[in-house]
Amino acid sequence: MVTIEGVKVNAKTLPKRQLLAEWKKLTDQPFPKLKAFQLKDEDFDRVMKLRRCAEDEVREVIEWSRVLTAKGTDACVFNADESADAEYIILVREKPYHTLEEIIEHELAHIAGGDL
Repeated sequence: MVTIEGVKVNAKTLPKRQLLAEWKKLTDQPFPKLKAFQLKDEDFDRVMKLRRCAEDEVREVIEWSRVLTAKGTDACVFNADESADAEYIILVREKPYHTLEEIIEHELAHIAGGDL
């Protein structure tokens, strides 16, 4: 159980070794302090609605040419708050449209590229 945006949800922690393997494909930068969780689709949608912000919408328009709905979003990455004991948090829906490997690589690319 984790608390995200004030909502307690059951979450599966994604293994650090998997995150690190994808990170090494992208960059030689030091691996950032991050946590990654996979949430049930309903919990993911609820959290996405709560954490909607203008910066996310701008990034979506740049990346996808439109603002995405929570239902059309596989994952998100954001700066963690100080209480999270991490710099970044990645959230992935339980039943995504893309493979977990593709999703992790995509979200880590945002971190490596300094998009946040």
